Amino acid sequence: MSKIELRNHPKFYNVFISGPTGKMKLYTKNLDKGNRIYGEKLVSYKGKEYREWDPYRSKLAALLLENPRSDFLSGDLNCLYLGASSGTTVSHISDIAESGVIYSVEFAERSIRQLIQNTTRRKNIIPILDDARYPQNYAKSIFSPIDLIYQDVSQPNQAEIALNNCNFYLKKNGFLVLAIKSQSIDSIQKSEVVYAQEKKVLEKGGYSVLESINIHKYAANHIILIVKRN
Repeated sequence: MSKIELRNHPKFYNVFISGPTGKMKLYTKNLDKGNRIYGEKLVSYKGKEYREWDPYRSKLAALLLENPRSDFLSGDLNCLYLGASSGTTVSHISDIAESGVIYSVEFAERSIRQLIQNTTRRKNIIPILDDARYPQNYAKSIFSPIDLIYQDVSQPNQAEIALNNCNFYLKKNGFLVLAIKSQSIDSIQKSEVVYAQEKKVLEKGGYSVLESINIHKYAANHIILIVKRN
């Protein structure tokens, strides 16, 4: 295990950093000590174990490295995660939200099996095998108000899916962090046009788009919208 000097992120709770601005690396304190999720580096600092957070494997890490203005993370965060896959980003949110709950919705059976295997010792993750297009279907599995909806699904109607879930679950003044992949929506139309269309869907639904952040250098044809429920 590597040893390294870490410091608190100046903005985001339970996120740690090393290196200078421009070459910064992100870390979270490992809630499941000694175990990795996706082959990430484990480091030791002042007797505690941390996991390096790879922005090329996690769009949320990429977003944080782009220094958004909005602060949507906390230790008691209740998060609805749509498109949980095998648990890479979910596990880092689990590290951050020690006393919160991450409801992790995934449609693919193979991915949900991997998610369960990867996070079985993490008591704040609830895997849900279901389709994010139908938020009413998993209502019985969600038992706390939702502070944050994080969505990363490869569907042609990404904003509509987000809007439906926000209307169903997100509390007032809660946040939506929406990763938009333009190629999944329209592979012919220019990315900027696709992004503008998706943003309009959210605004027409009564939500405020606070920030639009390009993460192309980490994930091609992706932006992330940070949205607030009024």
